[in-house]
Order: sequence, then C-alpha cells, then structure tokens
Amino acid sequence: MKSSQFKAAIAVLLAGLVLAGCYNPQAGSGAYPPAQTGASQAPPTLAPVNAPAPSAPPPVGSTAPVIHVGDMLTIEWFDTQTPIQPYKERIRDDGKLILPLNVTVQAAGRTVAQLQDDIRSAYVPKYYHHLTVSVKTDERVYFVGGEVKIPNRLLFQDGMTVLRAIDTAGGFTDFANRNNIELRRENGQIIKIAWKRAMRNPKLDPPIYPNDQVIVNKRSF
Repeated sequence: MKSSQFKAAIAVLLAGLVLAGCYNPQAGSGAYPPAQTGASQAPPTLAPVNAPAPSAPPPVGSTAPVIHVGDMLTIEWFDTQTPIQPYKERIRDDGKLILPLNVTVQAAGRTVAQLQDDIRSAYVPKYYHHLTVSVKTDERVYFVGGEVKIPNRLLFQDGMTVLRAIDTAGGFTDFANRNNIELRRENGQIIKIAWKRAMRNPKLDPPIYPNDQVIVNKRSF
C-alpha cells in the first residue's frame, strides 16, 4: 500500500472514532470522554405502601347515611397475620367508639366508609402492617307510642325528627296533648317538646337517633 493511501485510511479510521465518541483528540489517543460531574438526581420519594388514603367528607348532596350515637356496630378485621375476632360495640354518648388496644375513634357523624378509613388509620402502621376493616350497622329503629294513631317500632332514617316521627305514626289521636311530647334517649335523657312551639321554630324539633322513644302523652280533661 502506498504511503498516501495508508495516511488516508488512518484519517478515515480516526474520523470514525471521533464520531463514535471513543476518541478525544484533546485527551490523547484512546481516551474516553470524562465522566460528567455534578450532583446526581435524587430518586423520587414514594409514599409508603400501607399509608391509608385520607378520609374525605361526603360530597354536597351525598345520600350516604351517617352513623349516630346509640348505633350498634360490628367491626370485622381482615388481612392480618393473626386472625382477629369480630368486634361489636355501641356508639357512646360522646359519639366515640372504643376499640381493641384501647384505640378511640370518632364515629358519630361519619359515614361507614369514612369510619372504616379512620379505624384503619388508627391501627396502621402503629399496630399492623396490613389491615382491612369492615364496619356494619345493626338494624336501626326508633319507637313512637302514646297518643298516636299507629304506635309502632319504625326503621330509622337520617333526618328524622320528633314531629316527623309522629306523622309517620299516623299523627295524633283525639286524646293527645300535643304540647306534652317526650323524647326519651337511650341514655335516659328526656326532652320535652311542645308541638305548637316546634311547628313555629324547627330548632325546637329535635332529631331522633336510633333506639329513641317518642311518647305523646294524653291530655287531662
């Protein structure tokens, strides 16, 4: 091979190495590009796998029923290494629920879905790595008696008040003292209601909770 052809071949080879990034003329033959310096990008922070999602209030217009004082709840536990027996407890007068390991959560005013999230948050990760909670309410009823046309045990519905309960029971009899109505709470509290005043001022028509009793007294002649 002639000298000129040899030099041309070398030039083509070097050009290929430069284009491929394997040769840096300033660093000398065979030198690779220096490693880039500077702080490396930190990996993204991942949320813990077991972190519970925060409980959101029910959306405006939601029809999801809420839990009330006096409700009897059954709590079931799943996905734990050691099985846990179902737990049954009634909501206390302060609206709280006492659970195993002396855990206390606010229950009254929460929906079932919200309470399930709250209970899980109270136990994970403090006591368990994994936990699924199921909350069920027992049949919810209230009672209307005395001087109403249809004294009965009725299924509870959210938004029920004393005057609405009386209407649901057929209304007053002819012997009813409409201004001597008693609302008897399960805890023994007795609230007096006067029909005329409650009709004029809805704030005087108290809400009914599960297991409450409405008694319409008889008028004296």
